[in-house]
Amino acid sequence: MALKNTRCKDPVYHFFLSWPETDSPTVEQIFESARHSLKALGMSDHQYVTAIHRDTDHLHCHVAANRIHPVTYKVADDAYDISKLHKASREMELKYGWTRTNGCHVINENNRIVRSCSKEKSMPDDAKKLEYYSDQESLYGYAVRECRPEISEILKADSIYWERIHAVLIRAGLELKKKGAGLAIYHRAHPEQTPLKASSLHPQLTLSKLVPRIGEFENAPRVMEFKNEQGEVTLTNYMVSSHYDDRLHLRDHQARMTRRLERAEAREELKLRYQTDKKEAKCPSFDAKNRFRTLSMTFRFRRAHVCVAVRDPLMRKLAWHVLAFEREKAMAELRLKLKEERENWYRSPENRRLSYRVWVEQQALKGDKAAISQLRGWAYQAKRDQRTAYLSETVIECAVSDDIEPVELKGYTHHIHRDGAILYKKEGVTQMIDRGETIEMARPFENEGDNMVAGLRLAEQKSGEKRVFSGPREYVEKACSLVRDLNEMGETSLTLTDSLQQKRVCEIRPQDKPAPISFDSPNLTP
Repeated sequence: MALKNTRCKDPVYHFFLSWPETDSPTVEQIFESARHSLKALGMSDHQYVTAIHRDTDHLHCHVAANRIHPVTYKVADDAYDISKLHKASREMELKYGWTRTNGCHVINENNRIVRSCSKEKSMPDDAKKLEYYSDQESLYGYAVRECRPEISEILKADSIYWERIHAVLIRAGLELKKKGAGLAIYHRAHPEQTPLKASSLHPQLTLSKLVPRIGEFENAPRVMEFKNEQGEVTLTNYMVSSHYDDRLHLRDHQARMTRRLERAEAREELKLRYQTDKKEAKCPSFDAKNRFRTLSMTFRFRRAHVCVAVRDPLMRKLAWHVLAFEREKAMAELRLKLKEERENWYRSPENRRLSYRVWVEQQALKGDKAAISQLRGWAYQAKRDQRTAYLSETVIECAVSDDIEPVELKGYTHHIHRDGAILYKKEGVTQMIDRGETIEMARPFENEGDNMVAGLRLAEQKSGEKRVFSGPREYVEKACSLVRDLNEMGETSLTLTDSLQQKRVCEIRPQDKPAPISFDSPNLTP
């Protein structure tokens, strides 16, 4: 029959119906459900085969139908087939009182079948393919698992603020940033990875919905970490409890926590072993106490012998002085000898006291698992330390990879960090950081606005594809008024790519302008 329509490339349509363990439908009810589903698909008159399987925990049946009509030879339309099947399933659940399940259609409190309204967006296609084909956890899956419950609770509250949202993401090693006209979630340790659209994590996590509630977007606070001599973080204002690892298998969520606890225990044991080895490697006493006691007893016997052998008091006293001198000389020689023995002991390579890091490296060379894990942890920490710390929340956002050469600004010196950030310093103190896509300025309106003007000079040298002020509202307003002043004075010809900020620049009246600012300090040198 399928050969009657040569234009249909896939004439066989297959689906299956499954029941929870709590339901026990009869064979006739199963066949009726299959026929009802085919009717919903518009294939009630088509050829079909139904097979019931009881080989799994859930009773289910497979249905294979011929999409070619036996009389008209027309192909049945399979558009919106999932929605039709879900609705048909809800109808059978109502009819026989089976367990109600979720889907495109649900049964509401009035026992009516309605279209379900998903509060959260489905997984992006790229993330779905990554998890399906490579069995690797996507950034979306990680963010949903680690952050969505807390973010949902925060957004339900009456009073919320940006810092609470940032804190949840920071604890998961993520960061919320502006991207274009919206928000995106980045991997803090690897910001070069493709970010996640913030609304994918929660539909309320958008600028259009949050700005009216809590005000203009605020950048993530700076994470400060204090480390000990071994490079381990001992104090931080935001504790990072987990990190996204794209190498982790999708089904390894619990294994990740187990391995983390095992690593922590192994490293504690490693430290105890180091302390034990350190105590055992303590310099020996070389029997110094007994040697001094023996020497002292020797001269005591010699003094007693003088008392018996020498009868003349003057000669006896003279002999005692000689013995005292010889005793002090012998004691000094013994001290020097002990000092030399200790130095020789310390000079020996096998007796040299090792630092914790060197000791761990030696243990790793012997194949110690905990030592190898510790070295990898230090390497990961060093990689994080290579990133330039955030300077300020007052930022000029530029286009992605909008890189320029270091600009010579009067009164400023520049230094290029290993991660590519350009640090502009004044009297040895960092005042601005050019990261390519952002320009951060510390205290932009102090000292007659030198840093703010210098930041605008840098922004003017970039492509101009994007030029947006980001930070506290007061900063944005002052920056917009400053752009107006600079443009009117002919110092610059800056335009902002954000329509609201550009409109604010144009609407500023003369009486609303701040006090004049001197622009002589940070000028471009020829």
